[in-house]
Amino acid sequence: MIKQNILVVDDHRENLIAMEALLEGEGRQLIMAQSGNEALALALKHDFALVLLDVQMPEMDGFEVARLMRQNRKTRHIPIIFVTAISKERTFVFQGYQAGAVDYLFKPVDEQILDAKVNVFLQLDRQRRKLQQAVVQMKRLKDENERLLHALGEAVIGTDADGLVSFSNASAAALLNSDRDALLGQPVSALLAQGDSPAWCGPLPPPCAEGRHWEGSLDLYPDGHEQPLPLLVHANPVRRECGAFTGVVFMLRRRDEEGAGDGRRERRGQPRKRMFHELVVFDRGTGGNVGRLINLSVGGFKLLLRRDVAPGEQLELGMVLPDQIGGVNTMSFNARVVWSEGLDEPGEYHAGFQFLELSDANGEIIEILMERY
Repeated sequence: MIKQNILVVDDHRENLIAMEALLEGEGRQLIMAQSGNEALALALKHDFALVLLDVQMPEMDGFEVARLMRQNRKTRHIPIIFVTAISKERTFVFQGYQAGAVDYLFKPVDEQILDAKVNVFLQLDRQRRKLQQAVVQMKRLKDENERLLHALGEAVIGTDADGLVSFSNASAAALLNSDRDALLGQPVSALLAQGDSPAWCGPLPPPCAEGRHWEGSLDLYPDGHEQPLPLLVHANPVRRECGAFTGVVFMLRRRDEEGAGDGRRERRGQPRKRMFHELVVFDRGTGGNVGRLINLSVGGFKLLLRRDVAPGEQLELGMVLPDQIGGVNTMSFNARVVWSEGLDEPGEYHAGFQFLELSDANGEIIEILMERY
């Protein structure tokens, strides 16, 4: 358990000892100061959940300490409760709030009132920390997903709910013979138009706006192309946990790379082969390609790799899903190498991996992949 720091400031040591006896508890770290200058130095050094500040102190009183704390970026948001034995008059109390107090305690301090007020601010501090952790986690996942999408060999384009391009990886820009930044903000319906004709009616494929997958064959004429560019396009809607529609992810692939005949019919006839061809596993830290999936189960998976890996090695991995599953397009997980063997071709290996602490959501994704493909 991470202890929450409470700064107690009073120029009389006997008062500090008394406050320590009242405040001691599990999960609390009490730090004492006997002057305003000492309190300011400690506030800059530690991360405090709360300050209990005596008003009447020599050299620098509590009001001045509070004002100086509010002027510093590191300490300006720390809640301050003034502890005082002097006047309870409205003017005096208002002066304390002007200086930055969030509450008042009057001596002699009532233990139950003290405990109740301290618990409120400690709970607020815990909520603040959880929110900060959630924001950091969301940013980390966003960065990981973007690295995966940029590293993916498939051409990927993302749009907002209005059909304007909000993301494009390098493969999509190369396929469409365009600068990646130049694609941002463009209507995807115009970008994926067949000549002068739209590929569908409206800003986005109608099935996607209804929460369903869409796929189609398009013949595009990107800038500089005299011949049509035959594409197979998969579009998957993106929704928040609450169900709100937020956009669409498009995956583009040349139809002439799908093999002879009708590409869609061929893939439907070999869905598992399709999945293993599409699922490439990446290193979440670097975005580098680790290997291609050749087998998958709820306990682990096998990869075809270009480098050898040592049994016991643990990796932070991720992959872009062939279709949106459970409202997500990517999956992040940790895995341990169980075995690794070289193949007949020089520089080629295959290895078996075990999932580490697989989340319930990822477990459901794997079961859906196994059932669907």
